Amino acid sequence: MENILNLLIKRIKKSIPLLIIIPLLLAGLGYFFEMKSEPVVSYAASAKIELGFYENEKMNNAERAKRYITGNTFLESTFPDYEPEELEALRSGIVINTLSGTTIELIYRSDNEEEVEEGLERLVDAFLADDNEELEENSLIYKDIIEGKSLEEIYNNFIEGKSLEELEDTQVNIELSLVEQQKLIIEYKEILLSYYPAELTEPVKVSESRSEDFSSKKRAVLGGLIGVTIVFGYIVVPLLFREEDM
Repeated sequence: MENILNLLIKRIKKSIPLLIIIPLLLAGLGYFFEMKSEPVVSYAASAKIELGFYENEKMNNAERAKRYITGNTFLESTFPDYEPEELEALRSGIVINTLSGTTIELIYRSDNEEEVEEGLERLVDAFLADDNEELEENSLIYKDIIEGKSLEEIYNNFIEGKSLEELEDTQVNIELSLVEQQKLIIEYKEILLSYYPAELTEPVKVSESRSEDFSSKKRAVLGGLIGVTIVFGYIVVPLLFREEDM
């Protein structure tokens, strides 16, 4: 063992020029070698929405709103000019984070800056428009009662143009008395005052990200390490074979 150590020390002393020259040479080559690859650039548009409050879990619950926005019906109506494969590409680039039970963050990623900005703006505008429409429909019965329309008239107006499936949850009782109707007016005014639509709390903004280039300094360090490895291999490997022979 002592003999091997002595040989190792001798070989290191003899190889000092190599230990200096080869790492420096490879470090210099790495520093001045130009990388031809282009950096990968991607874009992400983001926005935040505070959901509204009214009788509609689909629009007012963060998890259900998330499913609603990424669903086929919503995407197809928002992007009627898109082909099926384009819609799938769009869907794959959409990320919706539920920041709370009533707050969502929408993110759309793509390699096209204009596409992410325009695409997310269309998503946000379409959702807010649907939300306002749902709020108005939920408020309509209450408003009609407050304005003094008969419950039978309200019921007929409500069911007009709706399918049986849409009417399954309708609980309008057209046989309520006028006295009960007056009591409801006060209650419904309070309900309407508590309602509010979804709100865009952070408008659409676009951020850019690009893959970091392998800088000249990093290439120099890598070249130096490779040089040191080569020299130590040159020094140590022959000694290992000699030890096996012994």
